[in-house]
Amino acid sequence: MATGDVYGDLNYELHDMRDWSGVDADIAICDPPFGLNFDGKAGNYNRDESRVVDGYVEWDVDQYDDRIEQLFDCLAANTVDDGQAIVFSGMDNSHRLHQAALDHDTWRLEGKLYWTYNFAPYCKKRPAHNVYELFWLVKGDDWYYTNECSFDHCEEGEANLSVLDVKRNYLKEMPKYPTRLPVKVVGILLEHFTQPGDTVFDPLAGSGSVGIAASSLGRDAVLGDLNENAKDVFESTVDSLADAGDVFSEEQAESTSLSEFSS
Repeated sequence: MATGDVYGDLNYELHDMRDWSGVDADIAICDPPFGLNFDGKAGNYNRDESRVVDGYVEWDVDQYDDRIEQLFDCLAANTVDDGQAIVFSGMDNSHRLHQAALDHDTWRLEGKLYWTYNFAPYCKKRPAHNVYELFWLVKGDDWYYTNECSFDHCEEGEANLSVLDVKRNYLKEMPKYPTRLPVKVVGILLEHFTQPGDTVFDPLAGSGSVGIAASSLGRDAVLGDLNENAKDVFESTVDSLADAGDVFSEEQAESTSLSEFSS
């Protein structure tokens, strides 16, 4: 992932998504809970159960439609008039997000993107599924987009957003949150849909991949989550990525010091 000499400000707060106001972000990017019986600790999720932190809260299936509507309202209220949003969804609930986008008073579904990844659980009764759907939401016709990015997504392939082929990096030897977006996926989206200096909002931040990618690309980020353990994973992720040379070097991690992160 390309990095520069300028890093964006990061603000991580413990917040219910319904309590946010006045963020005025240029774009919101988030990956809501699955709405499944999921805690991220099962061995088939390629992780050590002892390293998965507690506190992750799933959304009940019978409440999922209401939660998604609340999420879309939160994103609409905390983005600028020409703001955008990109919301991730697995196959079990993509139809719910699709309908919510069609019904929402503020958001318009401009398109859908697809992220393929190197994980699909073994299923006896249905085909394995290793695609996330990304819902691209806009408020009007003045949204921003550029057709090129500095990642191999465009440098070594066709410059389009039909499919993002990015592997997961499980970072096994560190504390884990049950779900974590690869920072490369977020970085590709940010370079296509934002400009340096823009503000990125994620009210369901978890381990903070959206903020890590945003800061490394010179965007500001406002993050929130209900789980205080998520922030600990966020800080560990920054350290681990620095050690691995992925996104941050050690010097860069220090320049985006954890003292800048508020809890």
